[in-house]
Amino acid sequence: MKSGIFKPVAAYNNGFGGHQNNRCHAFRTSADICLNPVKKPFIKAAAFSMHNKKFNSLSNSYLIYIGVAIASGGVALYTPLIVSETGKNFSGFWAASILFGLNLGRVIGSFAGSRFSRAVNHPLMVCGNIFLEGIALYCMAFLQQAWALALFAVLAGFGSGLSFPGLKNYLLKLRDLDQSALFSRLAFAIRMGLVSGYLMASWVPHESLRLVFLIVLVTFIAYGIFMLIAMRAISEHEKQYLALHTTLAQQEKQTSTRQTNSASQDIAETGQRTTELPILFYLSNAMFWCFAIQPMIGFSLHIPKFTPDIPVSTPFWISALVIIFFQIPISKRAIRIRDHFRFLQIGYGCLFLSFLLMLVFTHSATAVIVSAVLLSFGQVFYGPSLDVLTARFADKTCADTGKLMSKQMLYQSMGNMVGSLAGGILFDLSQHFDSPRLNWLLLALASVVMVILSKNKIPQLYRQAGNMPSAH
Repeated sequence: MKSGIFKPVAAYNNGFGGHQNNRCHAFRTSADICLNPVKKPFIKAAAFSMHNKKFNSLSNSYLIYIGVAIASGGVALYTPLIVSETGKNFSGFWAASILFGLNLGRVIGSFAGSRFSRAVNHPLMVCGNIFLEGIALYCMAFLQQAWALALFAVLAGFGSGLSFPGLKNYLLKLRDLDQSALFSRLAFAIRMGLVSGYLMASWVPHESLRLVFLIVLVTFIAYGIFMLIAMRAISEHEKQYLALHTTLAQQEKQTSTRQTNSASQDIAETGQRTTELPILFYLSNAMFWCFAIQPMIGFSLHIPKFTPDIPVSTPFWISALVIIFFQIPISKRAIRIRDHFRFLQIGYGCLFLSFLLMLVFTHSATAVIVSAVLLSFGQVFYGPSLDVLTARFADKTCADTGKLMSKQMLYQSMGNMVGSLAGGILFDLSQHFDSPRLNWLLLALASVVMVILSKNKIPQLYRQAGNMPSAH
């Protein structure tokens, strides 16, 4: 759900695990500190994992991926159906309020998780929050009031906001695996699950929402079980690893006091510097996902009314296929920072073309499909490059990568939350003024503004914040 489920992450060569020559190599978890500017922590982790033959990092990562894929299928199964049914039975506003509620719950859950991370990341808590999300969704099948659907959507989103960061936290504990590979496989698992769910939605009887949400509940139970098995194994391995790491650190401290003091001085100097990404960088992320979620609302409401000859789920599974096949090959083409900023601009450009196509060919089913493909390419270009830019900024400034990523996800969830509600309101306005093109016109104009800002202004602020040269 949320941001976690829908967010695309691609494999890239110089992402989370890049920049081997930086002075500061942080582990990306709260248990790790940046002390040694020379030795690589993941080398020790790899050696330890090879020594501990009872633990297989790759197998445990695949347990997580399988669980995520199953749950993603459940998400893709219910989302277009519940939005479409709510729009037909109530209004576009109430249809959008469901996605708004989901993202509001994620924001609240993410905030609560950041305040009580130790308790929330316990394996039983992560598993319990997964079950909470599934049960809340299942209860929606028995609700007849629109406000009740929105309320339980908030509860489901709250479970998602608490559990999904924990999933990433346990993946990052697999230190002997390359981080970029970890997240690319996670993205692949999510998209494969989404495609399966969208295809399943085309033949599951839409009239029986209880059957649909029963299937969704089963997928989340399976997700929780797979996660629990993996998390317990990873937690036990983590205890052994930290014990060994502490011993090695004490030995190094006795033999390299001078080097450690120098590193500590560097950390003290770094801590005095402000290492925050510019606010416009975060806001542009929120705006992108605010626009990108519009078709989730717009298509779900638009198709039954203007292009009823295609199933509601069609543009969604086509979009997921596009991302699966093109995300990794395209992302590999961006190497330098300026390449990634160019990809951000192309991402916004794809959104503009998608909205423009719907503006011109409002009643065409073909236009809906092509528009969905363009939207997918926008996510292919934008999502991974934003992750790379955030990670490289952290590497460059020796900032807390986890904190920057959490803040990035917070703004993305806020963009999804505002965008889902705005999508319903825009659709209702277009119906009120009897102008089905109005919502697409406003979206096209707003995306043009972001294309302009992402060309020069945002890159300039980014480089100034990180003290980077203008050409990188």
